[in-house]
Amino acid sequence: LDEDLKDIILRALPLISKETQQSLIHKLLSDGVESTQDLKFVTEDDIAETFQVPWDLMPMEIQAAVAEGKRPSPAARRQMVRILADEMRKHELNPTRAQCVTICRNIVRKYPQSFADLCDNGQLLEEDYISLVIQIKNRIDNLKRTSNFRHSRLSGMKRGSTNNYGCARFEPGLLPEETNETVERKRQRLEEIYHQDDSSMVEKDEVKELMKVTFDLQRRQINALPVPAIRDLRGRWPYLFTHNGLYTHFELLTDIKVLRTLEVAMEECGPTILEIF
Repeated sequence: LDEDLKDIILRALPLISKETQQSLIHKLLSDGVESTQDLKFVTEDDIAETFQVPWDLMPMEIQAAVAEGKRPSPAARRQMVRILADEMRKHELNPTRAQCVTICRNIVRKYPQSFADLCDNGQLLEEDYISLVIQIKNRIDNLKRTSNFRHSRLSGMKRGSTNNYGCARFEPGLLPEETNETVERKRQRLEEIYHQDDSSMVEKDEVKELMKVTFDLQRRQINALPVPAIRDLRGRWPYLFTHNGLYTHFELLTDIKVLRTLEVAMEECGPTILEIF
């Protein structure tokens, strides 16, 4: 049975370490797994319980903090989160929130003085592991998003609706009457207008129209790999860094009118907010 379990685990998790593999097999056997058919009854929490936090890989400040019962600095904690997320993804490529909760809860139970969430008066919160869960899950989601983004870009495939992060036009494509050469000339025209008239001319009709026509080029350069530096984007697209230029881009990207949406939200929620505060 050990060898059968080992084969199944390695097929599912080829990067898993031998130590974690043995720990997982031991956990499965101790939980009553008697055949490979019993694996269908194994839950996410069972898997998460076998995860071993690699404390030896953590920054020295983290190791000292858990040894002395002290709280680490935010910077050290962020380093710990990055390492922990990487190791968790070796164990399970896309850990669920339930798995993150199990692992973080175990960490906080073992080292409450270092990682537990506290009230302003120093008392433990009821769910004193939530902030660590949020940090870990956000890190994992960002890693997954980056991986999907890179794969999509390198494969040359356009994103489908499930990979647009809520965007209506993540990679819109050129307008029928435009070419790469014509939109580049229009980008240069935008740059020229900006340096002549400065950003005060962002309301100019020509600027608004050019920002819409060059939207595809803006998206391609923003989405490029390697990721462009902000200063380079600002140099090529100065109007993108003005209020109205950014609003125009966001509206084309998401089909959401930012200012109007904010106005409606304030009309609906404003009175309640004022009552509370």
